[in-house]
Amino acid sequence: MYKKLAPIIPLTLCLLICAISAGDAYSQSLGTPFPASFRNTRNNELIDGAALSPVFRKIKQKRAVKVMHIGDSHVKGNILPRTVGATLQHYFPRMEFTYYGINGAWARRFYEADMIDRVFAEHPDLVIISFGTNEAHGNPIDERVHAETMQTLTDRISQRCPGVCFLFTTPPGSYIAQRTGSYTTGRGRSRRTHYTTTKVPNQNTANVARSIVNFCQAHHMAVWDIFTIAGGPTAACTNWRNAGLMNTDCVHYLASGYVLQGKLLGEAIYKAYTGTAASGSQTRMVHPSTPKEQKPYSSVKGF
Repeated sequence: MYKKLAPIIPLTLCLLICAISAGDAYSQSLGTPFPASFRNTRNNELIDGAALSPVFRKIKQKRAVKVMHIGDSHVKGNILPRTVGATLQHYFPRMEFTYYGINGAWARRFYEADMIDRVFAEHPDLVIISFGTNEAHGNPIDERVHAETMQTLTDRISQRCPGVCFLFTTPPGSYIAQRTGSYTTGRGRSRRTHYTTTKVPNQNTANVARSIVNFCQAHHMAVWDIFTIAGGPTAACTNWRNAGLMNTDCVHYLASGYVLQGKLLGEAIYKAYTGTAASGSQTRMVHPSTPKEQKPYSSVKGF
């Protein structure tokens, strides 16, 4: 089923994944809702899901399908990809699912030879690509350069894995520290200036998400735009934080946030397979109680 490409997950997550696989009370229908506090949400659907038709054709032929999820620390943290995998295997029992993430990774890290070798070793039919949070914490995105990075990444994987399909995801949203004031301490050579900050939504996330969507549409690749689905520029970041689904660093997410994202992504893929129109994702319902915080993350620098 899963291959150990990341550390063992805690018992809490094991129970959550087992619940999804078993279809018990925690496992919700195809319309898994956002918490009641979310605003400005959109239907939980892939953009250009038809681009995954070669994968769907193998599933309909009852052939084994291999999926690999790569990305930054959202993937490295286990909870997101394992929930995606458990959700997909609930619908597609013959599916094999692996993942690999690196803390601090930008998309360009994964087009290096060692990462291409790692992907090739899994012989995937579908590669889910989840980057963008780190790019959004850099300088304002240069969409041309970003597109070249995504092109190089997909080209190099395709060269080693002919016929592979790609599904990009956008970053869900995060906060950055904004300077609000300053004060000084000491005198003379010991005089020091200190700055006060507050956390504000990272507006560059919208630019990165748009860049990913534009690239995928130009190259007929599937994309899951969770940033827009979960509220877009006006609400995505505040939705996750106000619902208590973000970690204290306001970059990463609690286990409950990653479980929700993973279930939504798995369901969006299944909807593309069946042609089901999404409507349930806008149902207003309070999300289950929050499991323990995901560790070990304390700052953007460690991402």
